[in-house]
Amino acid sequence: MTQDSTAEQVTVFEVAIILLNYNSTDYTIGCIRSVQQHTAPGLRWQMVIVDNDSEAAQYRQLADFVAGIPNITLVKSMLNLGFSGGNMLGVQHARARYLYFLNNDTVFENDCLTILYNFMQAQPDAAICSGQMLNAERQPIRTFGYFPTLSLKLLGAGLLRLLRPQNFPRRNGVYMQPLQVPFVSGASMFIRYEMFAAIGGMDTNYFFYCEEEDLAYTFRKKGWRCYLVPEARFVHFVSKSTQVKAVFLQEYYYSLMYFFSKHFSAPTYHVLKWWYFFKLLKKCYKGGFYARIAWMIALNAPPYYSLRFKQKIRLGGT
Repeated sequence: MTQDSTAEQVTVFEVAIILLNYNSTDYTIGCIRSVQQHTAPGLRWQMVIVDNDSEAAQYRQLADFVAGIPNITLVKSMLNLGFSGGNMLGVQHARARYLYFLNNDTVFENDCLTILYNFMQAQPDAAICSGQMLNAERQPIRTFGYFPTLSLKLLGAGLLRLLRPQNFPRRNGVYMQPLQVPFVSGASMFIRYEMFAAIGGMDTNYFFYCEEEDLAYTFRKKGWRCYLVPEARFVHFVSKSTQVKAVFLQEYYYSLMYFFSKHFSAPTYHVLKWWYFFKLLKKCYKGGFYARIAWMIALNAPPYYSLRFKQKIRLGGT
């Protein structure tokens, strides 16, 4: 059986939205209402919500809200699976041609689903795309990034843009037309299911951080592309806190080291490893946790440093 025929057999909807909820039900309800309000009736969509082991009251509030809504499936996890694991659990309940991984702390400004769907239908080389992200004040914010390559660290984006402008579009630019970009924010990733299936989906070795880089880089190695579609606009209520949380910073560097080991050669990995090691050591005056993270990197980021292996199963259901 071919890949295309398999996709045809499971297709019921045009788009399956995968949403994660973790003790943030008010945001999730706002996101659901936004999708319902802005999506044109002609597009068939479903929503799969994975509750990533929220507190009982948060889960019950969400379950009561979605009860009876026919195109919404709520899946309860007994364990916080993180971003990749939670989304892959949601994918198992998706029956659509496209998957839309959407943060629950977002709301649509227009019909993002239809705009992104139409773009992907017309762009067969596209594996992934996103609309333009806005902040709470409805101002455009960075929606895409550059891969953390050795050349980027050594030369900087400015110089590389002079050498290869098509690979380094300005992240703060205001764009009116679709634009090919390295990778888009994990807050909004609209993905062609058959291409997603061909690479095995998300790598669940990532708990959170670097999933979007990993997906886009894996797609790029297949010759498939990533786009920003600025006509689609959505608000992401990004935290304004400036406090650095050591546990999250450690998880970021753990994920980054895993990304390097997965995609780059051993010599490149080791150059990047020691580059980040010394970068973090220089920040030790800001807090001792920078030294601890540097030590983790020196040890090649063993898995026991990740939050993924510190989660506990919630016994007794909700």
